[in-house]
Amino acid sequence: MAKVFVDQMKCVDETGTGIDELTSDDVYLLLFRGSIPTGINLASQTEFTVTGPGSFWDAMDDGDRRTRDVALAAYDPKSLYVVQLIERDNGRDVADDATAAYRGTLNLAWTGALARTVGQAPAQRIGALAETISDALRGLNTIYMGVPKQGNDDPIGRPQRLSLPTRQSTAVLDFRGDSGHYQGTFKVA
Repeated sequence: MAKVFVDQMKCVDETGTGIDELTSDDVYLLLFRGSIPTGINLASQTEFTVTGPGSFWDAMDDGDRRTRDVALAAYDPKSLYVVQLIERDNGRDVADDATAAYRGTLNLAWTGALARTVGQAPAQRIGALAETISDALRGLNTIYMGVPKQGNDDPIGRPQRLSLPTRQSTAVLDFRGDSGHYQGTFKVA
């Protein structure tokens, strides 16, 4: 079975705008995948993964480029993928119980969005589904990373839709925020 991989992660600027950090960044990636059913069917397979930093995306400084293939999720051309890059400050905030909370909340948001978008044109439906998952991720990040004593990791930019229409293509996403500027290259293999 084919998988979605991060082919390359490049650190353009690890300090970002307005934050003066003294050390390198460790980053990790959140990914949501949801299969899009046709017609009025709401049955869908979803997947939520948290990947990194591991030894492949740790201690990143300006100009660093890591080219190790890192598997993220199963590939399905009929699925929607939404990704979010996170800077880890101490321990990873999205771990254990938080991962389960993310998974449950995203699945609930996904099912509700599928029901609301039945009958919409495919492009309109995909846009609405992506927006719903992005909004849910931003809300979860606020709870698990922004509330004092809950966490201190920092989202780098906003969640983004990942489009990989064929197995021969790659996609580059630009993650830019207060915590840095990164470019991730994704592929299917």
